[in-house]
Amino acid sequence: MARSVPGASSRGTLLAGFNNPAIYIFDWKDLDAGVLTVRYRLPYADARDLPEDEREEAVRAGLALEFSHTLEEQIGGQLEAGFELTGFYEDRLDALALAAFMATSMATRAVKPTVD
Repeated sequence: MARSVPGASSRGTLLAGFNNPAIYIFDWKDLDAGVLTVRYRLPYADARDLPEDEREEAVRAGLALEFSHTLEEQIGGQLEAGFELTGFYEDRLDALALAAFMATSMATRAVKPTVD
């Protein structure tokens, strides 16, 4: 837990970018083929949700294992930590078939006010 020092300013700005958690409900192999197949529940984690053979294949290929957070964890966590949300941006990775339907990533700008 972060603690403030009396008389010190704790003002700061946080820029956070993350995938839209909803992209993790889809089967990525089908997604690469342009097919949207719902396969997983949220929050998602490769280490827990991928079948063992697919996980081992990803590790052998040197791919990072991915996981998601809920929007409540991502944005609510910033607010709970004392940040004030001052900006929000969505974007689309056009290489994903999903981008035709929704934003695939988002970013926030949050400011932590000065504590006197």
